[in-house]
Amino acid sequence: MRYYITLFLLFTASFSGAKPNVLFIFADDLGWGDLGCYGHPDIQTPHLDRLAEEGARFTEFTVAAPVCSPSRAALLTGHYPARYSIHHAISGPRNNRERNMPDALDWRGTLLPKLFRDAGYKTGHFGKWHLSPENSPVSPAPQQYGYEVSSIFTGPGPKVWEDSSFADKAGNAHDPVGAAFLSRAAAEKATEFLEAHPDVPFFMTYWPLESHHLVAATEEEKAAYPDTPEPQRTYYAAVTRLDELVGDLVAVLEQQGRLDETIILFSSDNGPEHSQDEPDDKLYYSVGSAGDRTGMKRSLYMGGVNVPFIVRWPAKVPAGHVDEITPISAVDMLPTLCAAAHLDLPEDYTSDGENMFPVLRGKSRERTHPLFWEWQGEHRRDPDWADFSMRDGSWTYLMNLETDRRELFDLASDPGQARNLVDNFPDKAAKMERAILEWKLTLPTNPPSLPRTSEASEKKAPRTREDIFTHWDADKDSLLSLEEYSQGIKGHERAAERFAQFDANEDGGITVEEFSARE
Repeated sequence: MRYYITLFLLFTASFSGAKPNVLFIFADDLGWGDLGCYGHPDIQTPHLDRLAEEGARFTEFTVAAPVCSPSRAALLTGHYPARYSIHHAISGPRNNRERNMPDALDWRGTLLPKLFRDAGYKTGHFGKWHLSPENSPVSPAPQQYGYEVSSIFTGPGPKVWEDSSFADKAGNAHDPVGAAFLSRAAAEKATEFLEAHPDVPFFMTYWPLESHHLVAATEEEKAAYPDTPEPQRTYYAAVTRLDELVGDLVAVLEQQGRLDETIILFSSDNGPEHSQDEPDDKLYYSVGSAGDRTGMKRSLYMGGVNVPFIVRWPAKVPAGHVDEITPISAVDMLPTLCAAAHLDLPEDYTSDGENMFPVLRGKSRERTHPLFWEWQGEHRRDPDWADFSMRDGSWTYLMNLETDRRELFDLASDPGQARNLVDNFPDKAAKMERAILEWKLTLPTNPPSLPRTSEASEKKAPRTREDIFTHWDADKDSLLSLEEYSQGIKGHERAAERFAQFDANEDGGITVEEFSARE
């Protein structure tokens, strides 16, 4: 009898995690090599390193785009962002039109948070959004995408500062104080969400600011690196703050007794930003590492899209497992997480990704389809030259339609993409190029038809200072440089003097708040 009781207990225990919680943490501009468990020699990331030790670490995980909005769109939809005509960061209506983009990610189809919400999960999103513009009259809020609760920045809806203990630190991502506390405020809201729903399964996304510019840290945070020179000292401190906040959320789950029944996933939306040498430049502290990968943010080399990926779930994911072979993509997350939670996909939905849950469990599984990328943004730096790329097994191929430049690499022997093999394997290169061109034919040529501000209504409506700011902000980094301001006022002879009047904190850039504060 005792034998059968034991079998029964083991059987029921194996199904106790049938409805696991999900916490997906998506960092911003954090590089492949920025964590201790990914080989960084100096940055202290004990909490993330612990997640990797207690779970699995994957070195071949890629996001679907080398910049923010399209990368995040792919995570929620399970589709390549090009299928929604999201090729770059979502901005104001005029800029979106110039980029042949919609004003927001289409909220009307199958989305990851919707699937979990409809399955009885409590859904919440906290932190960065950037899937619909903040100041557009038709911006859909996170609730329309399936999130019942949200507190955000870079988007519409309740902000992380509202009713926050960090309200006195309120600022945007380009304010040194605000940038150092945005993620703390978002983590506080995420904690409140967990504490308000201790007895129901949850699906939660926490998207912190780190390590997007402006990278900032308090003196107390920088004290952990007393012998590290700038700009590395501030960058390291910011990444360690991110690690601390991850540890805080893990601690809440542990206190609630829900840690081991929660799938915790950690990654980043794209590779690290390019740093600048001048201390007063907004990118001075952006000194992230892509490890031994070539390329950074905005590049289709692996350094632009190959990012950290850690998964912890003791019920299914083997502790200490490291997968250095399997290509996994952000477009896989929708089918994979639904499989993990035993959620059925709609019959009319087909993902660009695949169910990689067996790989998360430590098993071997080959992809049945290659992965594709496109980049329609700037090609200002040489690593950003490609506008299409593809990965098939260990092979990756890059091309530019407007030039004859082509590159082919075998990542198994050359993860840094240093040896172009296009002349060595012309047949493989030609086959992969045909596959890219065939994939391109499946993409829409125009954005989906969404409710949006019409050209006529825009012409009739008075231009606000926010509209003018958005129009002048050519690189869409939410900060006007002197060059952008001067071009905006068409070379006014007192441009530098007028710029200085707006630049209240004398940091060399004008925020939308500074621009709107003056008449």
